[in-house]
Amino acid sequence: MQTTTQSPAPYARVSLFFFFVWLVVNWGFYRTYLIFFPSFDGFKPVQHFHGAVMMTWMALLIVQPLLIRTGRISLHRLIGKLSFFIAPVVVISMYLITKFGFYKPVSPLSHFEKVGKLALQTGDIVQFIVFYCLAIINRGNTYNHMRYMIATAIMMIGPGLGRALVIYSHVPFNTAIDYTFYVEIALSAALFLNDLLKGRSYRAYGIVLSLIFVHFLAWEFRLYQPWQSIGGFIANHLL
Repeated sequence: MQTTTQSPAPYARVSLFFFFVWLVVNWGFYRTYLIFFPSFDGFKPVQHFHGAVMMTWMALLIVQPLLIRTGRISLHRLIGKLSFFIAPVVVISMYLITKFGFYKPVSPLSHFEKVGKLALQTGDIVQFIVFYCLAIINRGNTYNHMRYMIATAIMMIGPGLGRALVIYSHVPFNTAIDYTFYVEIALSAALFLNDLLKGRSYRAYGIVLSLIFVHFLAWEFRLYQPWQSIGGFIANHLL
């Protein structure tokens, strides 16, 4: 996030939002992962790798706005350049954990259902790539850059909140995923309307909202064509 001549952005509130997302993620993964520290019996290296990479990304999101707020622009830019390395590693970790889950030896899901579930996981990968690339393309425009970085955090609400709903409220898995999409869509819509009503450019959040909604539709129709063809191709040729 680089500064521009626009009015000051609410960097402290942005970092607070990222911290809140971090809390939601840790809440969701506490019973299924964190509680097993330090032995982590039964977990595979790919799971540790994915968890560490995602936490690194969340730490980057939390720290960057605060560095601008405190005037540490040089350090902010240095960490921004490091994101050119970290972001591809995030994508690799998401791909590896998707492949790990698809080929897990013991799974209650049929192959048909596994292909359907890929709509959720590959959609996350596509979203992250698009949001990050748009953030970099707009790095000279603080407001748009910040909005796309916020989008990379919005999409991380799902994994944490979904697990929390299943574990603590005993919501069925598929229903929990629906609820997380509702939250992500509502949040994106609120941010979009906020920009619209305040006379700001609403294009960035419009793109974010649209992409999240398309992801939601892919999930909802995961057991139908054309997703089964798309997911089948991914399973057979890309995983």
